[in-house]
Amino acid sequence: MECSGEWIGVREKCFYFSDDTRNWTASKRVCSSQGSELAHIDTQEDMEFLKKHTGTKMHWIGLSRKPGESWKWTNGTTFNAWFEITGDGSFAFLNADGVYSSRGFVDIKWICSKPRF
Repeated sequence: MECSGEWIGVREKCFYFSDDTRNWTASKRVCSSQGSELAHIDTQEDMEFLKKHTGTKMHWIGLSRKPGESWKWTNGTTFNAWFEITGDGSFAFLNADGVYSSRGFVDIKWICSKPRF
């Protein structure tokens, strides 16, 4: 299946970059309603593409953690820490400079991802 409309295909995935801004939980809901998830980043190539595409704008991705627990992707799998998440918040976002964490309440853009095939 090709990525439709505003979705951008990169290797195995389709990504959607929002124009709108919401908090982390609302962003997660929007992705779910489109049959996708807040972005999962599995490879360095995906990471480079996303960083380039987001530029200086902050975008939510699909990582969160409960106090005292590990980071988890929205599908429940534990993040294996292959990239650094700066900050001590519970919800992750990225821009061209890297991946950061915050408390999840700020309204920023987001990225959804879904398998391409």
